[in-house]
This record gives sequence, C-alpha cells and structure tokens, in this order.
Amino acid sequence: MDVGLTSEQLSLRDTVRGILRTECPPDAAHQALEDTGTDPERWRALWKTVVDLGWTELAAPDTDDYGPVELAVVLEECGAAIAPIPFLSSVGLAAGALRAAGLGSALADIAGGAVATLAVHSRGSRLPGAPMTLRQGRLRGRAVAVPNLPRAELVVTLAHSDKGGDDPDDTVVAVARCGDGVTVLPGESTDPAQPVADVEIDAEPLATAPVRLEAALAAPLVAVAADLVGVASAALGRSVEHAKARRQFGSPIGAFQGIKHALADNYVGLERARSLTYAAAARLGERDAADGQAAWTAAAMAKAAAGDAAVNCARTAVQVHGALGQTWEHDVHLYVRHAWQGAAMLGDSRALYHEVGRRFAGGRG
Repeated sequence: MDVGLTSEQLSLRDTVRGILRTECPPDAAHQALEDTGTDPERWRALWKTVVDLGWTELAAPDTDDYGPVELAVVLEECGAAIAPIPFLSSVGLAAGALRAAGLGSALADIAGGAVATLAVHSRGSRLPGAPMTLRQGRLRGRAVAVPNLPRAELVVTLAHSDKGGDDPDDTVVAVARCGDGVTVLPGESTDPAQPVADVEIDAEPLATAPVRLEAALAAPLVAVAADLVGVASAALGRSVEHAKARRQFGSPIGAFQGIKHALADNYVGLERARSLTYAAAARLGERDAADGQAAWTAAAMAKAAAGDAAVNCARTAVQVHGALGQTWEHDVHLYVRHAWQGAAMLGDSRALYHEVGRRFAGGRG
C-alpha cells in the first residue's frame, strides 16, 4: 500500500491551506468562542465559503479523483486552522456512515451544504455503537455528546432494528431531520466553537439502510483522526516557533533539554498518528473495504494515536508558552479544547486500544 501523497493531493493540501489562511485566520476560532453568546450564527459566513468552494462535495464525490485520502487532507487542514465550522461532523462523520450504507439521497443533501451530525454514543459508553432502536418504522432513543448538534439539520444515527430473521440485532443507519420528534438537549462543551449536545429522537426516519457496525464507523474514525492530526501539527508548530524565538539566559528556550526532548516526543507521536491515519484512509478506498473489520481496526488505531498526539502536543504547547499560554487572549487554549473534545469523540485512546486488543485476542481483528 502506497500511503504517500501524490502531487495532486499535495496541491489540494496547499490550496486548502492557503484558503483557510485567508478566510479563517488564527483568531477566527477565538472570535467564534467569544461570539457563542452574542452572535452564535457567525460561523455561517465561513461555512458558506466552504460550500461555495465545493469542499462539501467530498461527502459524495462524483469522480474517482477524490476519495478518503483527499477528504483526510482537507480535514487535517481544517483541524490545523481550528476552523469553527461543522465540516467534520457533516462530511467526515455523518457522510462517512451514510457512504457505508449507500444512502445517496442524504449524501446529496450534505454535499449541497446541509449541516449534519452523527449520533452514536449511548450514556455511560466510552465506545460508539447503536444508541437507537427502529421498531415498526419508528426511530427512538437517546444519544449523548453529539458534535455540532445545535447547528445540524440532519441527524445520522445507528439503530438496532426489528427486521427479524436470525439476527434480531440487525444494525441500520437511520437519518432524521431536526424538528418534530428530534429534541436537542443543550449541554456544556469543552470547545464552544464546536458545540456538542444530547439528542432524544422519537420520529419516523427519513431513510434507513442496513449496515455493519464496523463499516459504518470506520470512515468517521478516520475523519476524526485526520482532524486531530491537524490540531497536533498546528500546536506543535506553534510550540517550535515560540521555542526558537523566546530566549532565557541568553539562549533560545528550545535549546534547553527539557523542552527539546518534549517537542521531539511530540513530533514522533504526531508522525505516527499521521502515518496511521493516511494508511487507514487509503484502506477505506480499497475494493475490499466493504469487509469492514480490517478497515475498522486500522481506523481505530489511527484515531487512538491521533487523540494522544493532539492532547500531548496541545499540553506541551501550554508548557512551552509558560504563563502566556495560560491566558484567555492567547490561542493555545483553543488547541487544548479542540484536542480534548476530539480525543473523546468516537472513543478515547484507552478504550479503542483495549477494544482492538480484545478483538485480536479473541480472533476477531
């Protein structure tokens, strides 16, 4: 498997990076954080730009030139810019599950700019699953910590159906439209620029389709991993620049052993996460990815590594910046917030590593 980026993918990365540098400067996330109470709709201007540029069409690409790797490239750059838009929840999470189930109509809505999210966490569960039930055509249940739910038009979820047969726990992907029968329960978010909330659903779904649990979660796991790799890369870059510019006792602080060793460890963790993420994305594009199990294992390993890398790089950034990094006015806390919230999404690293090990020991992975 060749996981190196092609010249076209590198060009895509540079183009996305340049656009975000112009349209989403470093203080955009800070402004979004401060505007959650005064102007909670400010994110829509940037979202319209993203939709107009065609990035949301990666939800359902109509050409073989774009696929999971290209989506990972865009998600990494959005993570690095800490862009306060629902791109990850819509194109990465919701569309990822829909692609596995082949629900083209909902994919077309997301590709056209509809904001969507993925609800797969039950209360008390550290790993994603099917928090809903589908009985007699009615979708019911509750999911917690649903990303960007307050902004969403569509909620994509997993449910156990009463389809019958030998498998009473048949899993389906279901789509519900926010409104009647879909209740948003507001909650506190670690990163208010990317708000999360709980949802209760008692409604007739817009569409359903059978799916294997692992297949439905593989693409969303890779999407979160790519976003976190971007966060880790940007936080580490900020740390390195500050360590080269800030001087103590006549020397850059980056020359001090404690700092340069921490930054070196961060770099190793970041590159491990990036390699696993792009390898998992490339596996999603293979013809045998429908099997689901191998793709899920690769995706889970990537997400676990990316979560650790993002949290460690963000934590080190605070330490390297010292007292400056602990102020509200500085941007470092934005990386910490985004990293913490993303690391818990779809399973924290300890839970994912444990599940991969359990399946391996049991002969399932």
